[in-house]
Amino acid sequence: MIELSVLDEIIYYILRPEFFVPVIFPGLITSMILLLITIWAERKIAAKVQLRFGPLLISPRIGGLLQLIADLLKFVFSEIIVPARAFKALYILGPALLLSTSLLPLVVIPISTSIHYSLYVIGNNGAYVPIYVNFSLIAALALSMLTPIMVIMTAWATNNRFAVVGALREGFLMITYDVLLIMSAFSMAIIYGGVDLFGFVNFQSSHYLGILMNPISAFVFLVAMLLGSSRYPFEIVEADTEIVIGPYTEYSGLLFILTMGGSYIKTFVYSILFSVIFLGGWLPFSGGIGALFTVFKAIIILLFSVFLRSVYGRYRIDQALRGAWKLMFLLAIISMVLSFIWRWFLVA
Repeated sequence: MIELSVLDEIIYYILRPEFFVPVIFPGLITSMILLLITIWAERKIAAKVQLRFGPLLISPRIGGLLQLIADLLKFVFSEIIVPARAFKALYILGPALLLSTSLLPLVVIPISTSIHYSLYVIGNNGAYVPIYVNFSLIAALALSMLTPIMVIMTAWATNNRFAVVGALREGFLMITYDVLLIMSAFSMAIIYGGVDLFGFVNFQSSHYLGILMNPISAFVFLVAMLLGSSRYPFEIVEADTEIVIGPYTEYSGLLFILTMGGSYIKTFVYSILFSVIFLGGWLPFSGGIGALFTVFKAIIILLFSVFLRSVYGRYRIDQALRGAWKLMFLLAIISMVLSFIWRWFLVA
């Protein structure tokens, strides 16, 4: 009985959202697994669409996993070369901070209703989330906007002109996608009548999904998400034809994996936020199954974002900025007007 009691306590603390969400699911461990799966899927989808025979023909019986394992081993065991003119402390610390800040919004994004274990109720105010705040939308957006600062700091630490150019591109784009994300997210907050993400899902359970009520807002959010995470066709920060790989030009080995992973993980976090705001989050389930369903929806959005690499070329920075301010900004304003109409209709 004592051993069972100890086991109960261990399971209880593992399932607590303060540990489970940021570390296990959908946190660091799940994100790293999804990082590998996403890179594999991106290669396979692009190879299929563009008839790239190399990725298609490598170990076809096991889905090309040998190439993925070979690349992983290559990066893990590659030498980490620190440039002589780099700011060494920030150079080494930067990629870890970039990865950490990419995961930070998960601490305020609810992924399900409370998960019950034994006699314990885990969660806050009915939401399974590490830190429950009734302004979680604002908190999630604010935390997501720390990542570009880490990108700029990481590039500056290398003391490389090509890395700095890539970081400046991030600075240009940061203002653009921040404005679009905020406007599209708050247009939904107008409909839902608050800025609590848990309330967003509760509202959708008794009305319609957010993407049905305001598809324009969903489209603007999706484009801003692609801009913010440097997914195609907005892989502008890392333009290999002009600036090698942008802010991460001087990184190698395990540090390069961390910098590359930050972009994919940020896309995954934005996808979770998209699923909560527009796709009903964990609905129609609750508890543990609901958490899985939230992440399942996010994975669909994630795979769609990497699919775009196969069908779109990279935009120039002037094209992206012109399209964002002349078209997407106008759509964001229209989405807010549509939200006011919906709110008047719902209240009336």
